[in-house]
Amino acid sequence: MTDCRKPKRYKNILSWFTSDTPSSGTGNEIGSGSGSRNATENSVNDVPINTAPPSPLEECRDERIEIEENVDVSSLERDPGIRLPICKYHLNERDNIRRAYVVLGPYQPQLSKYPPSFDGGQGRKFNAKWFKDWPWLEYSEELDKAYCFPCFLFDSYPSHHPAFTECGFQGWKNVMSKQSGILGHVGGLNSPHNAAMHKWETLRNPSKHIERVISTQSSQEVANNRLRLITIIESVRLLAHQGCAFRGHDESIDSSNSGNFNAVRKSFGRMNIEVQKVLENAPGNAKYISPEIQRQIANILANKVRTKIREEVGDAKFCILVDEAVDASNREQMAIILRFVDCYGFIRERFFKVISVVDTCSQTLKNEISKVLAQYDLQVENMRGQGYDGASNMRGEFNGLQALFREECPSAYYVHCFAHRLQLTLNAAAKGVHDIWEFFSTLNFIVNFVDSSAKRHSALKVIREEEIAELVAAGTLGTGTGANQACTLQRAGATRWGSHLRSISSLIKLFGATRTTLAELVANGPNKVQGEAKSVGKAMERFDFVFCLLLMHDVMRITDFLCQSLQKKAIDILNALNFLSITKSKLQDMREDGWDNLIMRVASFCCEYDIIMPDMSSPYKKSIRASEQNITNEHYYRVNILNAVIDFQLAELDSRFQDNSLELLVLSATFDPRDNFVSFKSEDVCNLALKFYSQDFTSSDMYALDMECGYFLTDIQRDARFSNTNSVSDLCRWLVESRKSAFFPMIYRLICLVLTLPVSTATTERAFSSMNIIKNRLRNKMEDDFLDDLMVLYIEKDFADSIDNDSVITEFEVSGPRRVRFR
Repeated sequence: MTDCRKPKRYKNILSWFTSDTPSSGTGNEIGSGSGSRNATENSVNDVPINTAPPSPLEECRDERIEIEENVDVSSLERDPGIRLPICKYHLNERDNIRRAYVVLGPYQPQLSKYPPSFDGGQGRKFNAKWFKDWPWLEYSEELDKAYCFPCFLFDSYPSHHPAFTECGFQGWKNVMSKQSGILGHVGGLNSPHNAAMHKWETLRNPSKHIERVISTQSSQEVANNRLRLITIIESVRLLAHQGCAFRGHDESIDSSNSGNFNAVRKSFGRMNIEVQKVLENAPGNAKYISPEIQRQIANILANKVRTKIREEVGDAKFCILVDEAVDASNREQMAIILRFVDCYGFIRERFFKVISVVDTCSQTLKNEISKVLAQYDLQVENMRGQGYDGASNMRGEFNGLQALFREECPSAYYVHCFAHRLQLTLNAAAKGVHDIWEFFSTLNFIVNFVDSSAKRHSALKVIREEEIAELVAAGTLGTGTGANQACTLQRAGATRWGSHLRSISSLIKLFGATRTTLAELVANGPNKVQGEAKSVGKAMERFDFVFCLLLMHDVMRITDFLCQSLQKKAIDILNALNFLSITKSKLQDMREDGWDNLIMRVASFCCEYDIIMPDMSSPYKKSIRASEQNITNEHYYRVNILNAVIDFQLAELDSRFQDNSLELLVLSATFDPRDNFVSFKSEDVCNLALKFYSQDFTSSDMYALDMECGYFLTDIQRDARFSNTNSVSDLCRWLVESRKSAFFPMIYRLICLVLTLPVSTATTERAFSSMNIIKNRLRNKMEDDFLDDLMVLYIEKDFADSIDNDSVITEFEVSGPRRVRFR
């Protein structure tokens, strides 16, 4: 089909003075005469259609450039070599894109080594000091080329200087050239570059905008505007700090409950009459209480927290801790934690970001993590550790996430989360020994039956309170603040670390009350639960169950200390291995010498609750096969249960914690400060730096490290401040506090690298617990970016509280057009 439509009419200046009323002729004719608009196929009003210069947008259309719509401003690409030019964004989005990039600033990565490019046979490379000489200069890690930031923002299309906006500049030999180098790009006073610089400076400083220049608002109005916005900022900060919802179901003026945000804002007004006046007299178009403004302020606060974390990392090497979980809306969320040693020698684990991912394949996760790191100028080459769980997509030797990062940075060593491994050990031990598996099944059956009904739960609580009162009256239990509080049975979870011990301990404490509750149900309960209550009561009174209950309580008390220690942020890899060794030693001692103490406690427990205890010297007759073996009860409970459980635990710990054989950890043990640094060896220190951290030590650094080792041990052993040091993390802090880190910089650098190695991903699990508080069942439609910002403000409260309101107001003013002045 042929398109017979007329070309679009373009008006020249004379056409505005002509009449638009058609003549009285036919409807298809245009009036003639002095006021006519004679149009042909090739001209309109005697002006050729194709003679006008095309606009930038038309050129974009002519070249079939795809226009990006629905752009996520918070996740813009920073690398100038691979980001989209401004003209590819939708016309309505370009100002927002420019403002977002102005807030981010030029991309200036500080690399330890820039790749050389051989120009004329000489290996020349980019120099980081050029960032100070030309603050507008950008560098692309992806393409190894330099770009101009203001020209990217405001250059016309086609570009005046494509070498600095589209193609990239790589002529390091001609940097100072006035024809083809940076000086040539800068040009004269009226050059396109200087014009773009002027626009950039104007956009950064809203006070120079034309609407601000002609504005006549008084200083009092400006102060009122700032006070109003500070009230909004503090309301957002408070709600984010507490993890509360912002909006209400009905936010109208007549609503009695218009949401937490409006309630907090009004409460600020009731506390201060000036604030109340400012809020009540706010202009209708500048109240700044809309949900969009709330999200903007939360985003500004969260970005400032991330910036503070980035500043705290500084030039230090870092480690990433990553884990995934599903939120309340069934979306896969990935949490990123940064672990590093700060300038004071403390180990820090900072929550940095949570990202929604479409899938959990290793390449997708790697791309998302790399994008976040690049956005905040965290180089992958500075990564010195990776901490994940044991999933195949994370730990895969060839295609796992850790393998993909090690291709870029071989020193980013992967450590499987110690806490996950310990949990797998406990689960395997529970399933590997038949009697223990049967015990945990019975334990879950008891807890679920008693705790699944509100009436049974209340009956158990009343009986326990009566029991406590009787014991206190008899003098068996002492009294005090917080003592003898009524508790309930607790369920054990497969993924909740330490929950098995809490479940066992709660049943031991409530054993008598639970039996009484079951007896009441058998006697007076409904017919449909009497039989089940009777079977549960019989299961509790079996000696096998009681023996396993007290046995697993002793075993898990030993492993629980290790579990809790592994979840601490400040723990280092050597301390974790030390606690693991102590745990295995205590389990071995219990196997060899713990029988007598255990059987005495079991006998006392059975006597207290009238449970029949078999004679330990009698033959064991549980099965025909056991009877044929002619074993005694003592042999069965001691060898077949106690020894079997502990042997299985020790075997699982040895198989799942094989890092003791890794040379990296063996060499790292040379910094163990216990026993007055008896493990310190100069050879191990040098081998550790040479074999595993060669990227961080040059040949001259290795020579200095060798020299420092000769003085370090003698100096530390003579200093009384280091006599009570028990861990490498304590050693690192004392080195900074005593200023010995300045005298032994190479040793201090190596200690920081060892401390950067991850131990567990407990911080990511805490982040997901916070996510369940913020994004719950009632707030399951929350956007991913808003969730990310709120989680940063909720978890990193110290940084969130330290943000100055003036800086937030300044960035809020720059981030978009505002109808009132704030300065």
